[in-house]
Amino acid sequence: MDQERDYKVIITNEGILVFMIKSRPSEPQKPFLLYDGGKHASLYRTENDVVALDYLDDRLPPILNKSDKIMVFELDDEIEDLLRSYEAPIRHIKRNTFVEDL
Repeated sequence: MDQERDYKVIITNEGILVFMIKSRPSEPQKPFLLYDGGKHASLYRTENDVVALDYLDDRLPPILNKSDKIMVFELDDEIEDLLRSYEAPIRHIKRNTFVEDL
């Protein structure tokens, strides 16, 4: 699991969360966000490419708890261009064991 520490989040006028992360080499395949209502979430880009979103801002959990999807913008780290964007459904779970030790 790759930890994403420098991500940013914006909230659209429609209340959709947009997570801006650095781009990864592979294309996402059936991405989804695993979320248990706490301070961390796991973005599954592919079955073997998981990104930990650490220490969510306090305003985000109430929105995530009520949402069924997020948007993800992957940015080029060097020139800050948008390389890809995609929607990821949220899978709400009771306990996310992948981020317990963060």
